[in-house]
Amino acid sequence: MKFKFIVFVILNVISTYLYSQNISVKSFRMLQNDMDARINKPKEDQNGEKCAIIKVVTTEQGFVWEGDALGIVKTDFKTSEYWLYVPHGAKRLTIKHSQLGMLRDYIYPVPIKEATVYEMVLTTAKVTTIVEEYEVPTQWVVITSKPNVADVFINEQYVGVTPYQVKMEVGSYNYRIEKSMYHSEAGKFKLTDEERTNLTAKLKPNFGYIKINTTPEQGAYVEIDGKTTNSTPYTSQQLLTGKHRLSVKKVMFKPKTIDFTISDGQTTTLSVDLEPNFASININTTPEADIYIDDIKKGNGSITERLNPGLHTFEARKNKHYSDKKQQEFTAGETVNLSLHVQAKSGKVDITSTPFDATIKLNGKNYGTTPNTLKDLLIGNYILTLEKQGYGTISKTITITENQTVSINETLPSGKQVNIGSTPSGAQLSVDGTNYGTTPQTITLAFGNHTLKLVNGKKTVEQNITISQSGKTSFSFDVSELSNFTKTTAGLNIKMVAVQGGSFKMGSNDSDDEKPIHTVTVNDFYIGKYEVTQAQWKAIMGNNPSYFKGNNLPVENVSWNDIQEFIQKLNAKTGKNYRLPTEAEWEYAARGGAKSRGYKYSGSNSLGGVAWYNSNSNSKTHSVGQKQANELGIYDMSGNVWEWCSDWYDSKYYKKSPAFNPQGPSSGSIRVFRGGSWDYFESFSRVAYRSDFYPGFRYFIIGFRLALSSR
Repeated sequence: MKFKFIVFVILNVISTYLYSQNISVKSFRMLQNDMDARINKPKEDQNGEKCAIIKVVTTEQGFVWEGDALGIVKTDFKTSEYWLYVPHGAKRLTIKHSQLGMLRDYIYPVPIKEATVYEMVLTTAKVTTIVEEYEVPTQWVVITSKPNVADVFINEQYVGVTPYQVKMEVGSYNYRIEKSMYHSEAGKFKLTDEERTNLTAKLKPNFGYIKINTTPEQGAYVEIDGKTTNSTPYTSQQLLTGKHRLSVKKVMFKPKTIDFTISDGQTTTLSVDLEPNFASININTTPEADIYIDDIKKGNGSITERLNPGLHTFEARKNKHYSDKKQQEFTAGETVNLSLHVQAKSGKVDITSTPFDATIKLNGKNYGTTPNTLKDLLIGNYILTLEKQGYGTISKTITITENQTVSINETLPSGKQVNIGSTPSGAQLSVDGTNYGTTPQTITLAFGNHTLKLVNGKKTVEQNITISQSGKTSFSFDVSELSNFTKTTAGLNIKMVAVQGGSFKMGSNDSDDEKPIHTVTVNDFYIGKYEVTQAQWKAIMGNNPSYFKGNNLPVENVSWNDIQEFIQKLNAKTGKNYRLPTEAEWEYAARGGAKSRGYKYSGSNSLGGVAWYNSNSNSKTHSVGQKQANELGIYDMSGNVWEWCSDWYDSKYYKKSPAFNPQGPSSGSIRVFRGGSWDYFESFSRVAYRSDFYPGFRYFIIGFRLALSSR
């Protein structure tokens, strides 16, 4: 490898055509091994590239420097020289001085390269320049290391990190490669102009590891050289080769300190035996009672504890009982079994009633029938309940006193008159299998539970009621026959489909959160024939958050929380109690309810006929009701937009779901949505597929449809 530089020779002859100024360039050359522009003092130009440095050697001060069109990035004055930072590719320089005059448009005799250092020597003598070509032999050296990113020193000067490559003048050099936690490698290399030199340093570890276990128990805290690390079992990070000090500490054990040595690249294993500094005690109480040690509650019934050696106090405490208290002294390593017994404070009660054979309950617990004497009752207040089929219930508070007998004698009331009505009236009424004509009816019923049946055409309602002396005296039931309806208030045009309740197999074996397949029964309800449209949303909310705009397009980009505000305002305007469907209601309706044909998607086993999804949607939503309806006449339950449900999401909910009208988990952080969308693959539109997200989530793939209870 060769390059050229310019040699300047000062002549003592006078050539008037060269001496129009008193500032002259004595010499200009590249400083091949100077790293100031690349490593030590680099600066970047406006393009983010490293500048070249022209080191101007002069004994004078007060110069003004003007670059060509590329300009000068910065000028620094150093001792006996100026440093000019110029962009690579600069061509000329103008030098001005108030006393020495001006050197205008001095043309650099060599190309100005990025991150390269040049030396310009100025003189005020008369100068003639002669350009001579001279070849300096250079060669590349490439330095790598294992591991990588090691520091590289050449001739004791830091030059960079591995992998490192540089072109240098041929000759001999010293090198050193260093990396923290590794032994350094040093040596010499020689550059010749025939071929490049490759150096690879395999650095040997100057570290090792330690693995620490403790017996008889793990979980001890570890300190190495005074620094807390973690608990046992413990494997360290890299530790420098040499001697270290280990401290091991655990509550109820004596601390231990060990010196150990780390070897290069080796793992040292230590097993530390900890000496117990405690006594063990097993405590049982009869009957079960709270256990206190040194007046601090430790548990209930039976416990095992570790105690420091010495004298300790043990006590069993239970409400309405006499405590049992003991003291005992322990030594380290001792194991003791201790039993504590509390004695009850009790009394008794004699209970009679008219009529007899009434069921006796104290605080809800059954104690047989009257007449009866209840013995060994703990002192205090009890709620006494006397019940008998066909009679009213008596409930009162009694007080049991220690070593005393309380006498109770009560007369149970009989039944009372109640009113039973229906909407609409005229329904056939039977109570406990006896026909009472048509509603409304006023009849006398005995205290207790009764089964009512009301029939209005095809609509049948069965209901259990309880008659008690403090309970309701009037009952009314909705026996309206289930049918589709349209709500036109404020021009909303909300179409609802009547869904006759029934049982179905919910879930599938296609995904873990769809398992197990289980039987679910839902009551009659109504569900939206279509997804809620943007026109309906605007009529209630006065805005349109949707990404795809169109009155008959489904509203989207709405969160679960946004929908609750919409429903609240909708119900205030319509007088209805609209809501989101439960997940069970949604899947039942999507499957076709009582008319289900067992389709994979809502209304078909072929998705294209019933849904807009990623293969046919053209990457957008479509007007509601354009595809084929399902068995119940409901549209778009597969595809178009995902639909929020009312339930919290739990991936394991199906394993514990109630069989009747499941409402989802009682709490959670994410809500369910179902049905797939225009942007999703075919499998997401299955009627059993479940998805979920945070209730504040909004996106242009999620909308909803309304539901309404039948009563």
